[in-house]
Formats: sequence, structure tokens, C-alpha cells
Amino acid sequence: METKQMKIAGSALWAKVMEPDTKYVPEGQYTIKVVMPVTEAAELCEQLDSYANQKLAEVVKEQPKLKAVLSTTPAYTIEYDDDGNDTGNVTFNCKLKAVQVLRDGTKRVQKPFVCDSKVKPINPDTLIGNGSKVIVKVQPNPYMMPATKTVGVSLKMLGVQVIELVEYGMPTTNLFDEEDGYIFEAVAKDDNQDMFNDVDDTANAENEGDF
Repeated sequence: METKQMKIAGSALWAKVMEPDTKYVPEGQYTIKVVMPVTEAAELCEQLDSYANQKLAEVVKEQPKLKAVLSTTPAYTIEYDDDGNDTGNVTFNCKLKAVQVLRDGTKRVQKPFVCDSKVKPINPDTLIGNGSKVIVKVQPNPYMMPATKTVGVSLKMLGVQVIELVEYGMPTTNLFDEEDGYIFEAVAKDDNQDMFNDVDDTANAENEGDF
């Protein structure tokens, strides 16, 4: 089934987008969680729920016997505070495997494009801390998990645009005021800089392989 790429704007949580995390995936996986108010996320959640329901209908049509046992799982989670109270936020978990296994068995190394507010690539040594304001571009990928009999939608991370940086390990307050002087300029344009422009981003998840 075809899905459209989405932009998820909110606050970053546990971003590992410069170097892949190998704790659970030996070949590495890039991850970031995006937190946003449920009122702002309503349209995104509705679209993701629609993809999950479409996938459920496809699976049931192909395998009618599974209708009674299949269930859907949302592509987002409701956020609760330490006391178990609903914070009014939802969290989107975006991932990208460092090595993609294609349907023909070949492997392809991949990484997300990470840029600043002007779509210029960010220094790879930059650590994006919790609370940074980001826009994450994702490709929704509907799936059916045979082991758990669940249908859902995973969010394949394509790129991260940092709007306001809270650098990991640094104070969250501003250390300086803006002054006239040096402004960082990227050496060359990256082809991925067009990622955050509005274009037709429809893709067929069936042809993507292992992401």
C-alpha cells in the first residue's frame, strides 16, 4: 500500500541520529522520539490510524481466518508523568536501521540527513539534547507482526531538521546574546537539503524491504 511521507514537529527526546545505537540492533539503528501536544498531533494520529486500519483490511482479505485474532497497535504513545497522569502529549518513535536489507538480500548502508533551520548539514559532532525543537521527516510503513498478531505502522526516519538546539550536556539557558560577526556557512549543498521542501513524497511501503 502507498503512504505519504510526514513531517513531525515537536520536542526531541533521546535523539541518536549522528551515530547509530547498537544496543538492540547489532548493525546499528538511528532513533529519535518526538513529543508534541495531542491537540497538534491529532491530524497525524488520524492519518497513521488510517494506514493501520487499511493494512488490517488487506491482511484480513488475504487471510480471513486471522480476522478474529488480529488487533491494531497505534504508531504513537500517550505520555504520562511520574505520577501516572496524562500530560496531554503524544510521542512518536522514529527509527532508521544503519544497514537496510533489500528484498533481493543485498545490504545498503543508510543514515538520516540532519540539518539546521536553514537546511544546512549539522556538524556530526553535535549532540541533540532533550527538549530541542525538531522536525522529523518520516516514511510510514504499515506492517503485520505474525508472532503477536498485531498490525501497526512504523515510522522510518528520513531526516531531522533542528529548529532550536539544546545541546546535550550544556545548560538549557542561553549563554550569549546574538552579536554581529561570524555566521557558519556550509561548504557545499547536500542533495538531501531538498528533503524538507514540500514535494510529492508518496511511496509504496511494499517495495522498501527491511528498513
